[in-house]
Amino acid sequence: MELTIIPKGSGKFEINDPKGRKIYSVTKKRKLMGNPITTLHDASNYALYTMVRTAAGKRPSFQIIFNDAVFLNVQCKSLYVDPSILFEGQGGKYELKGKTSKNLELRTQGQLIGGIVTEEQSNGMPKYQLTIEDKFYDDFIPLFAVAVDKCFSTANK
Repeated sequence: MELTIIPKGSGKFEINDPKGRKIYSVTKKRKLMGNPITTLHDASNYALYTMVRTAAGKRPSFQIIFNDAVFLNVQCKSLYVDPSILFEGQGGKYELKGKTSKNLELRTQGQLIGGIVTEEQSNGMPKYQLTIEDKFYDDFIPLFAVAVDKCFSTANK
């Protein structure tokens, strides 16, 4: 499975299949008190997963929520030397890691299952190419690219 994740400004993303069809979108709501809420929607605009920032700073962390329960905890482990993000919880255990934040390999249980490559658009904004083996793909996987954007966006520009 190959997906292209394009930031649309102000915390919004469009997720397209290889034919350019929009299959998911990501929106962000700012709460008056607390952290912003990022929501993954399918093509019918049905909310599938929610991602909430639990810690800010140089190494932010997030929770991916499904049916009002924490599904995955997301932790930015390293930003510059061997950049990595760890996803752990009921949804499994995944790690995005690479020599640079522009080319990350996706692994689960030590097995390479895909990756995320950051490219630059003509307007200077990043664009993420997500590749994952079909048997490991699930609806929450596009949020991995959103986590890459939130953790490494300054390094990738």
